[in-house]
Parts: sequence; structure tokens; C-alpha cells
Amino acid sequence: MGTGTGSTGGASQGYRIEVEQLRTFAGQVRLLLKEFEKDANGNTAHGRSGLGKTAFGTFAEATEIHGRYGTMRDALRDVLNQLQSAIDEAQHNADLTATNYEEHDHHVSRKLKLSDDGWSVAQPSATSEVAYQANQVPSQHGNATI
Repeated sequence: MGTGTGSTGGASQGYRIEVEQLRTFAGQVRLLLKEFEKDANGNTAHGRSGLGKTAFGTFAEATEIHGRYGTMRDALRDVLNQLQSAIDEAQHNADLTATNYEEHDHHVSRKLKLSDDGWSVAQPSATSEVAYQANQVPSQHGNATI
């Protein structure tokens, strides 16, 4: 989140959501995922890295090494698949977050209309009016309010 320069959010102070930056991030993650799927996909890497049972020899120690190699290869495949899933989830969440902010901004812009002064609400609710009037503080210089 940035302050003050985004396309959504409150006026002047507070946080603004940079929806386009979220969309850009999601696009970058999507590209990363495509590269990952091409070069480091767990199942693809697993298939390319297979060795025959006798690759290390036929004696007992070679068979044990092959067994350990298989265990490590399977664990690496699982880690790569988990990483791929996490990247996919990050991309999906960034897209979803951007969409949610856009929908919220659209909803608020339809409901919130400003008065001619450009900063106050044109048609405040009765509850807002009562709260506003209750919080008016008389000025020390007469009957003006702050």
C-alpha cells in the first residue's frame, strides 16, 4: 500500500490501494509461474532425473545409494510442486485482491456523492448529521463552530 497517490482510497490522508500495482504484481507472478512450469516443474524434473536401478552398479552399496537417490528425488519433486502451488496461489490472491478493491471502489463511488464544495457528503444520512451536530464545538470567538 502507498499513501496519497493511488487510484482508490480516501481523500488526502490515509492509505490508498494501488490496484494497478497489484495487477502488475499478479502478471509478474504469472510469468514466473510459466517459467517455473517450463523449467522446474516437480513432475517434469522428476521424470528427467530418473536413473535405472543399476546406474550406480549392482553391488549392495550401489543399490542402497540408488534407494537414497530415489528418496531424495521424490522429496525434491514434492518441494517443487509445493513451490509451484504457492506461486499459483500468490498470483490468484493478488488478482482477487485487486478485483475486490475495484469492486469496493465502484460500489462506494456509486453511493458516495460529494457536495459542491468537493469534500463534504452531498446527502449525509440522518445518523451522520446527528453525530456531526453532537461533535460541533463552539468557538472562543463568538458563535462560529469549528
